[in-house]
Amino acid sequence: MRGGTTLFSKLSDAAGWVAAAGGLVAVLVITALALSPTYALGAGLLFVGLLAGAFLAIAVHELGHALAAWLVGWRVWIISVLGVVVRFGHAPRLSTRLSHDVGGYVLGTPPDDAHDTKWRSIVFTAGGPLASVLTGPLFIAWVATLPRDGWETATGAGVLGAMLAFGVASFWSALMTLWPLRGRGERPNDMMMILTTLFAPRESADARGVACAWGLFEYGVEPSAWPLWMHESIARSANGPWAAPPAGLLAFVSALDLGDEAAARAAAQRGALDFGATTRAFVSAFFDSDAQAAETQLAKAAPDPGLESLSVLRAFAEASILTLKGDAQGAARAVSAIASDLHSGPPQPFWDRLLQRLF
Repeated sequence: MRGGTTLFSKLSDAAGWVAAAGGLVAVLVITALALSPTYALGAGLLFVGLLAGAFLAIAVHELGHALAAWLVGWRVWIISVLGVVVRFGHAPRLSTRLSHDVGGYVLGTPPDDAHDTKWRSIVFTAGGPLASVLTGPLFIAWVATLPRDGWETATGAGVLGAMLAFGVASFWSALMTLWPLRGRGERPNDMMMILTTLFAPRESADARGVACAWGLFEYGVEPSAWPLWMHESIARSANGPWAAPPAGLLAFVSALDLGDEAAARAAAQRGALDFGATTRAFVSAFFDSDAQAAETQLAKAAPDPGLESLSVLRAFAEASILTLKGDAQGAARAVSAIASDLHSGPPQPFWDRLLQRLF
C-alpha cells in the first residue's frame, strides 16, 4: 500500500491474513489426517503443499504489481513475499521486520516526473488484484475437475493441496484487496489506494517527488540511487520557506551520502520539528564532538518508531554521545543494536556504509 497518494509502494496486509488463514486450515487438516499413522506421510506432504500454495498465491499477487509497474515504465526496486526480500542488485534477505513484510509488498517508483501520473499509479496498484482474480478462481475450478482418487496418495495429497491452497489464497487475496478498507496502521489496501488516487486532490510535483524519495529511503534505497527528479524536488522543497520536514531530512542524508559536511550542516540548520532536532543532534555529536549539545537537541525530539529512518539517525547520535562520554561498553552495545536492526529488513547500503565510516 501507499501511505497517502504519493508514496508509490504497495504493502499487502491482506496477504498476511491469507497466510495466517492458510496456516490455520493446514493445522486443522493435518490434525485430522495425522490421527491415523497410515496418512502420516500424506499429512506431512499436504502441510507442505498448503504452505507452498499460499506462498505462491502471495508471490503471484506481488508479481502482478511488479509486472504492472514495468508495463507503465516504472522502476521496481524491491519485491517481498512473506519476509523474503529481493532487491535487484543485492543478495536476497529474510526479513523479520513485520512493519514492512506482513504478507508482501512491491516498491516501485516513476523514473522521472513525466511518468508520475494518476493512470500509471492506478495500473500499478491494480496489477496485484488483477493477477489474483485471474489465477484464484481458475485454479479452484481446475482442481475441482480432477479425479478425487488423487488425494489418496501421499504425493497426490501434497500436489493437490498446494494447488487448492494456491487457488483459495489467491481468490481470498483478491476479495480482500478489491473491497476498499484500511488495515493495521491505517494502511489502505489496493482498492482504497485506487479510489484515493482517483478522487483525492493531487499534490504538487515536488511534494510527490519528496514522498517517493522518502518511501525509497524508508525501505533502504540509498540517496545515490534515487532518480535525479527526486533530488531536484528535495532541493527545491528543503530550501523553500514552507519546507516539509521530510525534505530537510532527505537533504541531510543526501549530503551525508556525498560526504558534504557543509551541506549537511546547512540542511540540519534549516530542519524543522523532530526531523531538524535529530539532524542537529547528529551534527553536534559527530561533527562538533559536543555530547551536551547533542543531548539537548535529542531532548527536543520525541522518538517515533513509525519513522524508521529518523529512529536510526537518532540511534547513531545516541551511540556517539556514549562514545564522547567515555562509555565504551555502552557505545559498543548501541552500535551492535544498530547493526542488528539494519540487518533485520531490506538491504541498507547507506546506513551500513555510514556505520562503518563513523564507528
